[in-house]
Amino acid sequence: MASMDMAMARLEAAVEHLGSQIARLRAAPPRPAAEAAAEDMVPRAEVAALAARLDAALLALRGALAQEAGDAPEDQE
Repeated sequence: MASMDMAMARLEAAVEHLGSQIARLRAAPPRPAAEAAAEDMVPRAEVAALAARLDAALLALRGALAQEAGDAPEDQE
């Protein structure tokens, strides 16, 4: 299934990009706490919503991969 291959390639690219951004941030000199706090704070509700979307996307991807492999989808939490 070509669309599954494309989705996997996009996911791999996104994870690779995330890894490179984390490495860049770790290499950068730390900013003063007051400056960093004002622009780096994200409301907990937004983080929770994003985490829920990510969990749902991963669950859907696992189900699609299992279906493509001919396996019965399992309840994975």
